[in-house]
Amino acid sequence: MPLYANDDHLMGSKNLALDGIAKPLLYTVPAGTRLYRFVDAGRPESTASQANRPWWFEYEPFQNMRHFAERNGHTLAHCARLFLAIRHQYTQQITGYVSARTTKSLRAWRGPGSVQYENKELPAHPDDPDRMIPMQGLHEIYQLYIPGLDRGQPLFDAAFTGLSYESLP
Repeated sequence: MPLYANDDHLMGSKNLALDGIAKPLLYTVPAGTRLYRFVDAGRPESTASQANRPWWFEYEPFQNMRHFAERNGHTLAHCARLFLAIRHQYTQQITGYVSARTTKSLRAWRGPGSVQYENKELPAHPDDPDRMIPMQGLHEIYQLYIPGLDRGQPLFDAAFTGLSYESLP
């Protein structure tokens, strides 16, 4: 029996993590950890389906974004773009977030976000600069890339429980 629920998906996943994490380090997400992910309820796929993706973050980074938004008069959706460099090309609107608790220990790649460049294969968005740099220094947060989470893959149902959705104003 594997030690981690996603052991079978780890091989070769670091290259995928490098798409969004500047310096990914292998990390263990213990069973019972609540994780968070921003979603767009306006998409044709359900928020539960959007939860089955590899990019997540933990409670502390979530709270850091919330407090920064409150202190500086920003929306949480705007802060998500600032802290995580979420391009409009990938997520037109951030309408809320999902959270779920892990039921099994998972391996993840963890680290600070990387600079995101315009994807020339997708239509450009007028609100996106050529490159987006996530918050750095005191405001830098760490993201998680969890191998094995993806559309049509069963890992989410096997390793998470208590999925909830909260809409943003």
